[in-house]
Amino acid sequence: MTGDHDHEWENDKKLVERFENSLKSNLDLYFEEEELEDIIRFYFDQQKFLKALRAAEYCLEKFPFSVEIKLLKAQCLIFNDELEEGLSILENINNISPNNEEIILALANAHILAGSLREGIDLLENFLPLAEDKAEVYYSLGNLYRASNDNKKASHYFKEAVKSRINHEDALFQLAMITEEEGSFDEILDFYQEFIDQDPYSAGAWYNLGVVYNRLGRFEEAIKAYDYALIIDDAFASAYFNLGNALMNTEQYELALEAYQNTINCEGANAENCCYMGAAYEKLGKIDEAFKYFKKSSKLDEEYDDAWFGLGMCMLKKEKFFEAIHYFKKALNFSKENANYWVGLADAEFNLGNFQASSEAYEEAINLEPGILETYVNLSLIYFEEKRFEEAIDVVREGIEELPEESELYYRMVVFQIKMGNYKEGFSYLENALTLAYDKHTILYELMPELKKQKAVSKLIAQYREENPESKP
Repeated sequence: MTGDHDHEWENDKKLVERFENSLKSNLDLYFEEEELEDIIRFYFDQQKFLKALRAAEYCLEKFPFSVEIKLLKAQCLIFNDELEEGLSILENINNISPNNEEIILALANAHILAGSLREGIDLLENFLPLAEDKAEVYYSLGNLYRASNDNKKASHYFKEAVKSRINHEDALFQLAMITEEEGSFDEILDFYQEFIDQDPYSAGAWYNLGVVYNRLGRFEEAIKAYDYALIIDDAFASAYFNLGNALMNTEQYELALEAYQNTINCEGANAENCCYMGAAYEKLGKIDEAFKYFKKSSKLDEEYDDAWFGLGMCMLKKEKFFEAIHYFKKALNFSKENANYWVGLADAEFNLGNFQASSEAYEEAINLEPGILETYVNLSLIYFEEKRFEEAIDVVREGIEELPEESELYYRMVVFQIKMGNYKEGFSYLENALTLAYDKHTILYELMPELKKQKAVSKLIAQYREENPESKP
């Protein structure tokens, strides 16, 4: 089954290809005004804002009085950091076409970026009685109050958005964020429970409850809520998708796979749901199937970086390290700020013996996201192998600051300190390591086998074992 959205996307893609070919060949092909609007929106949805802006300028040459294309151009300017010009166009077309809902909402969003929050709030509150899509106006008001650091009023308007449209995903997400920040979990659960009490057969209400439970990490309860939503509406794609995510979080990978397949059955294949299918197969150790779905995801959207990362992880697990590096670099081309991508690249480089490239990638990962155990362990191991003990100590010390409960880091620090002749410091770290996890002391011997014959180390370990008999393996 192919979803309508998937079909529309393919049609728009063909339209864009025809438009681009006409520009390259200097052919003045005719496009309807509506087609040109679809072309701009296609670029916009793909986050190709510069291309969208150029397309808008071309379209205005053909239809200079089109308010819709002027609106799209203004939005393109704003996303290309040309806020002042974009805001000026929006104010101009608002005068030409007053009370146009799309223009009003775009103006409100521009006020958020410009920092003129009170103007945006006044604009929307005055427009609210005239609004046809009140859910979107409530949602935008919520965003304005959130930007004003008034979470109470923001929460009120996000709730009004959900009351107006029960499956308003963005409003639900913002409510979940506020709930998490303020710890008002009982209040938000009561809010969604009211919907269910009023209408127990509302699939949307059960779905929303599942979203909150999921955000709270109460995955089993989330699964039950999504199941109820799907009993009521067995074609609810988002409920299948979120069910799959909750099942992944509870390591029920076969059931997650089934949920993602049902998502595809309902809405058609897209880059996101195919990528998640790949992730479920990967967790099941079915690497060839995982690779197939990650590949399909990357073909559906070549800029979907998670798909390239998934392909890299498949190659890493198959010990095809050159191929893994290729895919990790593809992922990083689209998202250089993702620490996990750098870790994947570092692992692949490490396995090929490219220690310089590997250490640089691990360092990048640590800078982006301190607190990933693997980065400290592997980077310190590279320095250890190269006899750069002081640098190994610095890395592990940084790791301990971020992860003070990770015994593995303390055991590694013991070895590095002893290698530097710092026995007193080494034994101090050993005491901490034994307290955290006695049974991991074998790490010492893996890194430095001669420690088995080191009497002071053996004595300290034996002493700890006698004083803490419950620690015996």
